[in-house]
This record gives sequence, C-alpha cells and structure tokens, in this order.
Amino acid sequence: MDFGLDQADKIASVVGAVIAVIALAFTIRGARGQQTDSRTGSGAKTAIWLTAGLAVIVLCSVGSWGLIKAVSKLADGNSGDSPSDAPATSTETTSGAPASPTTPAAAPVLWQDEIRLDSTPRDFDKEPPALGNTSTDRESDGYLNDSRYNEFWGGGVVLWPEQADPSRNDCAQRLQTHGVKEVNIDARSRICLKTNQGRIVFIKVLRRDGDSGYLAQVTLWSSN
Repeated sequence: MDFGLDQADKIASVVGAVIAVIALAFTIRGARGQQTDSRTGSGAKTAIWLTAGLAVIVLCSVGSWGLIKAVSKLADGNSGDSPSDAPATSTETTSGAPASPTTPAAAPVLWQDEIRLDSTPRDFDKEPPALGNTSTDRESDGYLNDSRYNEFWGGGVVLWPEQADPSRNDCAQRLQTHGVKEVNIDARSRICLKTNQGRIVFIKVLRRDGDSGYLAQVTLWSSN
C-alpha cells in the first residue's frame, strides 16, 4: 500500500510540472506576440497575465505538495519510539515461599530389645544393658524393688503418662520437669529414665514375669 501511494505522488508531481512548463511556454509566446503585434488589445493582455498566474500557481502547488510529503514522511519516521525511549519493563522479584519450620530429626536409637526387670541393678550406658554386681555398683542406673522401680546412680526416673511411645526429646523434657527417685509400676507402666552418663532410656513394661520381675522392652538413646 505504501509503494502505490509513493508512485501516485511521483506521477502527480511530474504531471504538475509538465502543465506548469506548458503554461509558462504559452505565457512567453504570448509576451513575444504582444511586442510584434501592435494591434493586440487589452483582452489579449489579460489572457496573458491569467496564463502566467496559472503557471505560477501550478508551480507553487507542485512545490508545496512535495514539501508537505517530505515533512509527513519525516514525522512518520520519528513517530515510533526508539528502543532507548521505550519504557523499561519493570521486573518484580518474586520471593520464595516462606520456609516451613523444620521438624528436628529423630534421635538415633542406640539399642532396643527386651530385658527382664528385677532386683538386679542395670547399667543402661551399655548395649545391651549390663547387669550390676552389687547394689553399690556405681555404674548401675536402676533396679526393681517390689513394685517400685528405683533410680539408682542415674539422673532420675518418671512415668510416661501417654499411650503413644515418646521420643527421646519427650522423655528428656518429662524427666526435667517431673523426674523423681522412684516410681510405682505395674504390667502396663511406661518409664523414662536418665543414666548417670546422661543417656535417655524408655522402658515399656510388657507383662509380669514370675513373682519378682517384669518383661520389658527397652529403648536406649544417646546423651545428646
């Protein structure tokens, strides 16, 4: 479409120029005739001046049209925004979703198995828990005395009140707030104990084992 308009403009300019030249030629010829023919009247002079005026108008029109087109093209060329003038595209940095609080990893279990709880002291700082030699064995941590389980040289003992088994952290917190020297137990008791070296122990009584003891499952965790 732009190519067709440009061609039409060129043709119009050429045609206008030709008309102007023809009109100017007639004007000059008429002027010469006026000088040689003394009989030329005022009507002839008027026609000559009209022709000359028409030629001037055509020439001015052709020049003005070319000037208008040049200005129009220049304005069209400057109407588009240059890359540097284009508004900068703002970019928003999307922050990541807030990190969810992480759950502390479960403490590794050092040992877990079944033992018999009785009046013989146990050293829960060994795997499996070692039997003490006498009641004065300072390596022992607890023993059964009738229906009471006594913390011996350990750091405290406490009943765990819930049905679900505790974690190491659960037992440690319960011992810190409710730890005592001895607790009464039965065939359904659950016990948290702290050894003299700081280990945390969970003792889950399973059943009565004879007249003087219980069968229990023991879980040992590290001291920290």
